[in-house]
Amino acid sequence: MNSETHSTDSVQACQSCKQNFIVEPEDFEFYKKIDVPPPTWCPLCRNMRREAWRESHLLYRNTCKLCGKSVVGIHPAEDRFVVYCRECWYSDKWDSLDYGLDYDFNKPFFLQYRELMEAVPRPAMTGTSIVNSDFSHACVSCKNCYYTFWSLFSEDSQNCFALLFSRNAYDSYVTDNSDHAYETLHCNRLYKVRFGYFADNCFDSSFLFDCVGCSDCFGCVNIRKQKYCIFNKKLSKDEYLKQMEYWDLGSYKRLEEAKEKFRALYLSLPRRYAHIINSQNVTGDIIRDSKNCKSCFSALDDVQNCKYLFFGGLSLKDSYDVTGGGDMSELMYEIFGVTRSQRVFLSAGGGNSQDAAYCNWIENSSMLFGCIRLKNKKYCILNKQYAKEEYENLLPKIKKHMDEMPYMDKKGRVYKYGEFFPTELSAYPFNDSWAFTFSPKTKEEVISEGWKWREPQEHSYKISLEPENLPDHIRDVSDDVLKEIIGCIHKGGCNERCTSAFRLTSEELAFYRKMNVALPRLCPNCRYSQRLQWRNGYNLWRRSCMCEGKQSTNGKSRMSYTNTSVHFHGDGSCPSEFETTFSPEKPEIIYCDQCYKAEFL
Repeated sequence: MNSETHSTDSVQACQSCKQNFIVEPEDFEFYKKIDVPPPTWCPLCRNMRREAWRESHLLYRNTCKLCGKSVVGIHPAEDRFVVYCRECWYSDKWDSLDYGLDYDFNKPFFLQYRELMEAVPRPAMTGTSIVNSDFSHACVSCKNCYYTFWSLFSEDSQNCFALLFSRNAYDSYVTDNSDHAYETLHCNRLYKVRFGYFADNCFDSSFLFDCVGCSDCFGCVNIRKQKYCIFNKKLSKDEYLKQMEYWDLGSYKRLEEAKEKFRALYLSLPRRYAHIINSQNVTGDIIRDSKNCKSCFSALDDVQNCKYLFFGGLSLKDSYDVTGGGDMSELMYEIFGVTRSQRVFLSAGGGNSQDAAYCNWIENSSMLFGCIRLKNKKYCILNKQYAKEEYENLLPKIKKHMDEMPYMDKKGRVYKYGEFFPTELSAYPFNDSWAFTFSPKTKEEVISEGWKWREPQEHSYKISLEPENLPDHIRDVSDDVLKEIIGCIHKGGCNERCTSAFRLTSEELAFYRKMNVALPRLCPNCRYSQRLQWRNGYNLWRRSCMCEGKQSTNGKSRMSYTNTSVHFHGDGSCPSEFETTFSPEKPEIIYCDQCYKAEFL
C-alpha cells in the first residue's frame, strides 16, 4: 500500500474530471510517510468531494428524536437520518457505541459506513459555548448571533460566515477582529466599515478593496495609510465631508450608484496577482503569516509545510488536502473540519484526536476507523469496541478488503482505501453542501454525475412587500417593516439558493439605522453568493505580469492603465511570471508583486 519513492513527477489522469494532474516526488514522500496510496483524483476534484460531505448555510425545520423539541437545523424532516437537537446530541443521554456494526467482508466498506450514518444520531446543529444563538451553526463561543456559521469568539452578529473575534458584524465573510462591519470579505481589524473587501486596519470607511491602514475613505482601491480619499482622490477634510453629503448610503439609489462607480474604479486599476501577506515560499491566494505552502487558498496564521489547503490555518503544519480545518494540527490528509488533531485522515468533523481514518465528528479519541460521533474512545471500527490486539489484527484486513472489493459509484469511479468518501453517499444533496458554494453546478450537471439534488422547499408565506416598494432611505423605514415578508429581487430565478423572500430582525434594522445603510433588496442567500464574487476560485494559471512599462492593457477587456512610477524593468514589459487565480479570460490587469508595490506602495 505504501507509495514507492519517485525521483520525478508522475502524471495521472483524474478519475472524476479526466484531466491530467501531477504527483510530485515530495507528494510521494508524504503519502509514504502516512502510509496511503497516491490519489486518483486531481486536487480540485478532491476538494470538491470533501466539500460535498459538509453542509452549507441552509437551515430547515425538524424535531429532536430524543427530547421531542422542535428545532432548526441542517437536516429537513424528510431526510432519513435520526436528528437530535444540539443539547441532546452533545449530552451523555445516549452512547454512540450502541450503534456499532460488525465488519462485513461481503460488501464494500463505504456501504457499511452509510448504514452506520443512517443509524447514529446526527446533530440538528453543532457548536459549543453558544449563548442566545439558536440559529447559528458550527460556532464556538458565540453570543447573540443569528444565522451565523463556522465562527469563533464572536457576538451580536447576523448573516455571517467565519467570523473570528468580531462583534456587530452583518453580512460578512471571513472577517477577523472587527466591530461594526457590514458586507465585508476577507478583512481584519475593521471598525465602522461598510463594503470592505481584503481591507485591513481600516475604520470609518466604505467601499474599500485591498486597502490597509485607512480611515475616512470612500470607494478606494489599492491605497495605504490614507485619510479623506474618495475614489482614490485625496481631499481636504472639509472637501471630503462636503462630498460625503452626496454619497449618502442610507439611500438605496445612491448606494447602487456607489457600487457601480466603485466597480469601475476596481477594474481600471491593476490587481496584485495574489493576496499574500507576510509569507515565504508560498503559492495560491489569500495567504497570511505562513511559509512553505503550495496551492493553498485561505491559509491564515502560521500555516507551514502544507499543500492543497482550502480554507484553514491557525498553526496547521505538515498536511495535505485540508478543507476548513487546522488549529494546532499536523499530519492531516483528506480531511474537512477537523481541528487540534494529529494523523487524522479521510475524515470530516471532530477534534482533539489522533490516528483515525474515515471518521466523522470524533472527539478526544484515537485508533479509530470508520466511526461516527465517538468521544474518549480507542480501538473502534464502525463504532464497535475492540481490544488493542483485535483492532491491530483486523485493520490491515479491512484495508486489503477495501482494495479487493472497492465501492463503485454510478459513474464507474472506483473507491479503494485512500479515497475520500463517495459524493453520492453524502448526507447532503450537492446543492446543500459547501461544494455547491465554491463549485456551483446546475441541477442537470449534478444529476448527470449521479449526485443528489434537493428541490427548493415550497413556502406557504405570501410576500407582503415587494423590494421596489421599500422606502429609498433608511431614515424613512418604520418599525412596521419588521412585520413584512419582503420579496427578493432575484425572485428565485438565480442559481444561488434564493429563498424568494426574507424578513428583517429588530437587531438588523437597528444596525442598518446606526450604520446609515439602505435596506437590502436581496435575501441572505443571494447576498452571500454575491459577496463571494469579490474573490476568485481555486484554479491557478501560469501567467506573465501585464505591466508594459509606461502603460498596461488587457486586450480582452480593453482596460488600460498608465503607470505613475518607474518600475524595475523600465519602459519594457515586465519579465516576471507567477501562478494566479486570475484566469486569462478575466478583465483585470494583473501585476506581479514588484510592479504592484512600485505602483501602489
